[in-house]
Amino acid sequence: MATPLTCWTCGDRLRLLARVLSCPNGHPVPGLGDEVHDLWPPDREPPRVDTYGTPIGWAYDTGVNTRGLARLAARLEWGTDVARMYRLMDEGLRTEPGQVVLDVPVGGGTSFAEGAPDLRGLLVGVDLSPVMLHRAAGRRRARSLEERVLLARGDATRLPLATSSVDTVLCFNGLHVIPDKETAMTEFGRVLKPGGRLLGTVLVEDGPAPFSAIVGLERLASFFVPANARELRSLAKSAGFSRWDQDLEGALLYFRGEIRP
Repeated sequence: MATPLTCWTCGDRLRLLARVLSCPNGHPVPGLGDEVHDLWPPDREPPRVDTYGTPIGWAYDTGVNTRGLARLAARLEWGTDVARMYRLMDEGLRTEPGQVVLDVPVGGGTSFAEGAPDLRGLLVGVDLSPVMLHRAAGRRRARSLEERVLLARGDATRLPLATSSVDTVLCFNGLHVIPDKETAMTEFGRVLKPGGRLLGTVLVEDGPAPFSAIVGLERLASFFVPANARELRSLAKSAGFSRWDQDLEGALLYFRGEIRP
């Protein structure tokens, strides 16, 4: 089966057979173990430190995948009910056979951690963190989703996917840890099919007090670079999203866009 993922050497689409990813021209496809593929751009150095392998990463992964705890923490810290975020994830996974969803960054597999009964197509999860990808692989295995979920290390600003190959892109709580938001948004637009959609959430710096102050404190972490609501709308337009809706609740911006047909 052809996948939307591409070979860095020849650019052809990678094929999946018996859960093994291969290049039709015989170029090697590295792996990280646990059926996680390594599609990091070969001419870029990966991060030297995997932040999500630290206690900070463990705490985030545990919190966001314990939905009751996440709702309480997000209400206190960000002023939003993230039950809305989980509903948006479920909507994004509602697919028909042959459709493709890209989840970037996939993190520990939050979008499918509670099961994905409406996922009838293929979910491709991309993240830069091997630690988070292995957590996602564990949740994939626990939910028996090996035939419907592909996991790969990759760069959100240089996605290892073919142009116009994806029906839906999910980006939940990801843009505020991606410094180059403009390039990431452009990549989302590139890989989406005409009429494809983007669903996600992002922490912003221009939310109401006191949550804006909390986001300001979180900026002390070197990897945390919150977005600006007005800036994000502008980036979406530049990336080719003809329809763009966003709604700020506390410090968390919920957004959905549709790529120009």
